[in-house]
Amino acid sequence: MTDQALREDKDGVAIVTLNRPEKLNAISLAMREVIFGAVEDLRDRDDLRVLLIRAKGRFFTAGVDIAESGSAGGEPRAAQTMINVRRDYRRGLHIFLDEMEAVEKPIVMAIHAPCLGLGVEMAGAVDFRLAADSARFGLPEIDIGVLAGSGGTSRFTRLCGPGWGKWLNMAGEQIDARTALMAGFVQAVYPDETFEEEVWAFCQRLQSRPLEVQGVAKLAVELAWDLDRGQARHVERIVNTPLMMADRTELVNKVLKRGKSDS
Repeated sequence: MTDQALREDKDGVAIVTLNRPEKLNAISLAMREVIFGAVEDLRDRDDLRVLLIRAKGRFFTAGVDIAESGSAGGEPRAAQTMINVRRDYRRGLHIFLDEMEAVEKPIVMAIHAPCLGLGVEMAGAVDFRLAADSARFGLPEIDIGVLAGSGGTSRFTRLCGPGWGKWLNMAGEQIDARTALMAGFVQAVYPDETFEEEVWAFCQRLQSRPLEVQGVAKLAVELAWDLDRGQARHVERIVNTPLMMADRTELVNKVLKRGKSDS
């Protein structure tokens, strides 16, 4: 256990809070273990419907803990073979983020402040990125002579396009919350004063939706993005057929009742 990342389960939501403000929430191995444990619980436990990742302090995160990662493994990188570096890279970070992307329940990041490096890469692997006005985003890896190689290049470019990918990765520039919204990286920006309230309300709406539909919706959206328009229509029909054949009377009545109360 570590107090660098706190874990709480509340109302169907697993909450992980980065809690290393004195180090600008630089993400350590211990913090990654807490996050990954929450992802595994989200995947395996029926009582958990949503994972919320948030942070305390003046940074959401400054990125990976460079001091720790630079000393990990004992042997200097220069003394390793390239194949071993690639192997350890995938084992250490890629699988961690790939599993976040693959779990068939929603993962939300609530970004209240600067989010850099591995924070941006992790954000690219989750489903929903909510930002406060004070948030900003950057990939400063170029300043230490490397690329953002765990999704900062691939996922960020997939979400925002090559222009913004080059802006962060090649130019080393940062973007604020409103620019991130325009670029398609975040889905919503809220005032700092109401940010926590807005995030929690969104998580509660998420956990109230039909679980099995959320899972196939996540898979269908990802697949449709990779296909041409005709094939994507086939995916819609294939995925939706068993859903339409199931008895949805309870859900339909719930929606109808809500509509009457709103009128």
